[in-house]
Amino acid sequence: MMNTLAALALSSLAVLSTPAHEDQTWFDDYDAAAAAAKEQGKDLLVDFTGSDWCGWCIKLHEEVFQHDVWMEAAQKDYILVALDFPRAEEIKAKVPNPERNEELQSKYGVRGFPTILMMTADGEVYGRTGYQAGGPEKYLEHMAELRKGREQLMAAKSVADDFAAAKDDASRWKLWLAAITIYEEAASGAPFLPSLDGPVRFALTADADNKKGSKGRTVLALLKRGLATEEDFAMAAELDPKNALGMMDYVADAKFSVVNDDASAKAALAALDQVNELGFKDNTLAFRLNFTAARWCAGPLADEEAKVQYATRAKALGSEDKDQMLLLDEWIG
Repeated sequence: MMNTLAALALSSLAVLSTPAHEDQTWFDDYDAAAAAAKEQGKDLLVDFTGSDWCGWCIKLHEEVFQHDVWMEAAQKDYILVALDFPRAEEIKAKVPNPERNEELQSKYGVRGFPTILMMTADGEVYGRTGYQAGGPEKYLEHMAELRKGREQLMAAKSVADDFAAAKDDASRWKLWLAAITIYEEAASGAPFLPSLDGPVRFALTADADNKKGSKGRTVLALLKRGLATEEDFAMAAELDPKNALGMMDYVADAKFSVVNDDASAKAALAALDQVNELGFKDNTLAFRLNFTAARWCAGPLADEEAKVQYATRAKALGSEDKDQMLLLDEWIG
């Protein structure tokens, strides 16, 4: 296996380590690529990769990027950039500007490899992805879906700028409607969503009693996009105390997503207990959270009674995953 990965890494390096020329396939210098993108009226597709050690990076190049069908289609809209973070000293020596690569990694919050960013020539990200199985044609379909975010990015910029310049609440309400519509239609995790924070949150104070229904719509949108704060969670509990709208589903899911110690795990379980009592709107989510809770209690939390409780609830909800169902039987005893 290691010999195979090494061979793939070397074949990838033949592409990734070439100097930046006008006719080259992949740029290894971001700033040169950005200049070329501006000159040619194209966007950037930036691959943050570990060419000599990252198995998924190597698979992505082998299964997608090295295929002509992908290359020809991608180059119509994008200048291709490979920013390499190798481990072998001889390969590190071929990286033209490692400090700049690290600066970009920090700027764009890249924490894992491969990370693929689709962005304008000015560096405004509208799509973020990584390895996807299915080959070059499937990856092109995935990219086409992400590219829809480009139009949304431009609309979001316009709304944010207009909102900052708005002089009256009538104008702000119109811009809130435009912002919340983009927010609701964009993909979860769309990189440009935080730029709409001001206009979207306008309704939280302007419609504090929710008479217009806009406060509730805003809180639900924040919850669905994973951008809600603790204050937003409290508003969700006030707006949807019986979980009729499913807001508390999202609160529990959000609590689970930030667990990093026993204290945060117990806070997540408390949120789960509350929604279990109210009743979940999303049974698939209910199964996942109860299964996860049972696993925690069977492991680091070492709570036998709670383990059986969560496992029993998860089993009643059911799953097509036979291995998970077998584990539940084991935990229930």
